[in-house]
Amino acid sequence: MPMRIDRRNSALRFGRSSRNNGRLAFFVVWLSGMFISLLLIWQFDSVQPTVLAVVAGPPTATPDGVTLAQLAQDAYWKGDLDTAIYYYEQASRVEPTNTVIQFEYVRVLIYASYEGRGSRYLAEDALKIAQRTVQLLPNDPHAQAAYALALIANGRSDEGAAAALNASEYAPRWAEARAYLALAYYDQGRYASAQEQAALAVELDPNSVDARRALALTLAFTGNYEESIRQYQAAISIHPRLYALYFELAPYYIILDNYEAAIQAYDRVLASDPRNVKAWTRKCETFFRQREDALAQESCEQAIELDNTFPEAHRQLGMVRYTRRNYEGAIESFQTCIDLMEAQGWEMEDRLPECYFLHGLAYYRLDRCDLALPLLQATFELNTPTDRPQELALEGLQLCAQVDENISLDQIPTPIPPTPTPLPPIGIY
Repeated sequence: MPMRIDRRNSALRFGRSSRNNGRLAFFVVWLSGMFISLLLIWQFDSVQPTVLAVVAGPPTATPDGVTLAQLAQDAYWKGDLDTAIYYYEQASRVEPTNTVIQFEYVRVLIYASYEGRGSRYLAEDALKIAQRTVQLLPNDPHAQAAYALALIANGRSDEGAAAALNASEYAPRWAEARAYLALAYYDQGRYASAQEQAALAVELDPNSVDARRALALTLAFTGNYEESIRQYQAAISIHPRLYALYFELAPYYIILDNYEAAIQAYDRVLASDPRNVKAWTRKCETFFRQREDALAQESCEQAIELDNTFPEAHRQLGMVRYTRRNYEGAIESFQTCIDLMEAQGWEMEDRLPECYFLHGLAYYRLDRCDLALPLLQATFELNTPTDRPQELALEGLQLCAQVDENISLDQIPTPIPPTPTPLPPIGIY
């Protein structure tokens, strides 16, 4: 017999009763869902954190100040000052009363401010941080030392000396406090005292970069360039990726006519940071001093290709072009230099004089004294390290007065005596 399947006890019921029960269940589920949705909307603010916690997982712990400062220090020793500043800024906010962190933050800002005139605002930022710290903890040596360094970097060495003295009194055997006192004395013209404090700083801590740097600067003033160079080399051996040291060292090689060593100093920067515009520009300047004009132009053009907003590179390229009698090209470079300085808000007394007096002389060479006149006159508004720029501008004005009847000798200003400097600029910027 064929098998019969008894479907009366089957769980699959398709009759009327099953359909009614299904509709009722759906309605209950729908009503429950609507009720939960309305409840969530009503209590959204209170349940949101719980929902987000379920979706995103537990929150990431905020690093403490010491951890952030260690990340900053790691970046500093790698020569990555931008990253060091980033982490120190966070560490500074997390632990505003940790004076060691504030001190290191200020120091990194100061070294970063040496990267170019466009970075000088970092020294102003450092001063604000140092002022805040010394107000919170006026008797702390790290607070006073940070304040001293920031004041010196902002041209306030008299106040910087007082702060450095405070730091030295609170921590008499701390090398950095003595080094900053030496820098303040150096700026004040107290060179014997500066050298004494710098030598003491090195004696207290031979591995202090700041102590070695301070001693190098004070030795250079006395004309002991060889020993100054040795101190810079010692500082570099401690921190080979602190590029400011190379930029300060190289000019002393140039004073000794050791151009090859100066080029090597810049090449060491470029070996670690091939996009360093300042190093390419300084190579250009050094080749230009050697009268290697082709190599100079190549280095300047490389700098501008990397960053066409660096006024010093355009200034130096203009000088190379002027020397090679490419007066039109020189005018273009010098005008770009002036435009950039204006756009970047440079004060008139801080501007690069070559972009004015050589610019004017280039116009004179092209028989355009009407355009040369305002540029040559503007040179006398600048703070020049020597009187040579003003002398050349005066010569240009006299030449124009001889060939252009519209220019009177009455229009030639009386040169302002420049502030004397004991040494050629070391070229921090």
